[in-house]
Amino acid sequence: MYQFGVDRENATERGEMYSSGKGMALPRLTWLVIFAAAILFLMPLGRVTATPTGAPSSFVEACLEQHKITEEELDELPDDPNPEDIDMKYKCYANCLLNGLGFMDENGKLNAEMMHEAGILNDDSYEDMIECKAANDMEDDPCEYSFGVMLCARMIHANDEYDEYAENVPMVREVIM
Repeated sequence: MYQFGVDRENATERGEMYSSGKGMALPRLTWLVIFAAAILFLMPLGRVTATPTGAPSSFVEACLEQHKITEEELDELPDDPNPEDIDMKYKCYANCLLNGLGFMDENGKLNAEMMHEAGILNDDSYEDMIECKAANDMEDDPCEYSFGVMLCARMIHANDEYDEYAENVPMVREVIM
């Protein structure tokens, strides 16, 4: 699995991922939940069809329960995690979120095209997500793949428009929890 480095032009192996120092750092892995919530906000309600229970809040709760993760445990994870140091249950939680949102194709890879066509990703975000997808598509493990895509997207969005979502963190968390 590969992540993009600071200059976004050179891919670096997962153990060498750096923070750019720009944008904001979210506490622990709260960004996983915020990423899913931001996508839920941007996605028309009818598009959330692949969720285990249907309702966004129960869908996130189902992923937490399925992987035996508490909200407190998410808050205890590092701001800029080294993927090799993260327990597999958190990586599989990321996979659960992406699958539950219906963002994965039949091969278990991110369906960025569908997200773009549905208006979930604008043109710039789509190009960034294609880069994240390409950087991780060689990963065979679905949990590692999903976590890698989310880390890459987080890094790109921290440098771009993601700050606007962070301003609404309390509101976003209320919606999905």
